[in-house]
Amino acid sequence: MRKNVLIIISLILTGIYGCGSADRKVNLSTPPFIIDSHVHYEATDEWEKSFIEIYTRHNAMACLLVDMEDLDRGIAFAKVHPDRVIPYAAIDIDSPSVVEDIYKVYGMGFRGLGELFAKGRCDYNDPKYDTIWALAEKMAMPVAPHTGILADGSMSTMRPSFLADIASRHPTLFIHAAHFGNPWYEEAAEATRRNKNLYFDLSGSSLIKKENDPGYWEQWLWWSDMLGMPHIPKDAVPAWEKILFATDEGPSALEENIRRFNKALDACNVSDETRAKCYGLTIAKVHGIKPPE
Repeated sequence: MRKNVLIIISLILTGIYGCGSADRKVNLSTPPFIIDSHVHYEATDEWEKSFIEIYTRHNAMACLLVDMEDLDRGIAFAKVHPDRVIPYAAIDIDSPSVVEDIYKVYGMGFRGLGELFAKGRCDYNDPKYDTIWALAEKMAMPVAPHTGILADGSMSTMRPSFLADIASRHPTLFIHAAHFGNPWYEEAAEATRRNKNLYFDLSGSSLIKKENDPGYWEQWLWWSDMLGMPHIPKDAVPAWEKILFATDEGPSALEENIRRFNKALDACNVSDETRAKCYGLTIAKVHGIKPPE
């Protein structure tokens, strides 16, 4: 009797929670060349060694986000490993020396700015930040702002709609924002649909909390089959092309993030052509990187 009860419970859990054998299949496949668009650099020998070993194994590059106190070591690491590292400087957009900081990191060889945070009382589209976006656009330096909730619980100044305003005013500034606006997914999706220079990654807690509902993203990324129809921008691209692969975790978590990302791509029937763009071709094009043959 007890055995029968356990079998019934197991069947119920399989049906409700998707715990069957089919759901346990792990997809770790990627295009031949990938770029992780969001990795925080750590200035230690151990971290650098781990990064190079793991990302070389996967023929991967990464946008490495380097804190201001680690600029010298970070750019040196990037220059030694140009086939693995795209260096970004994590400037403080509220610093009184932010303009000088942008010129400094540009001169050092940094190729982008991020991760950026509007941690004060001002939104990203506040006029006080206009000089930052204009200068980044002029220097052709992509920016990677944070969107959504922070670890300290704050979030109100980092809504994706603020980035839509910036993207609209600075149409040649490439913006690849973090975390798809978590929890403002619909806002992020509509912002990126309408602005060809605005992209988002899906790093952070989003794919974790939707582990058992990977098709969830299709409701926000809805317009792929609507291209050319009324109310769809003439320059719009398939929805998933506006999403970038990213980990926002240490090097050892690369495969786990590939698994999570693929689970969402599979559930939403994303084509191989679009996957290749998500996984690196979009960022490669922005930075003038020719994928290896």
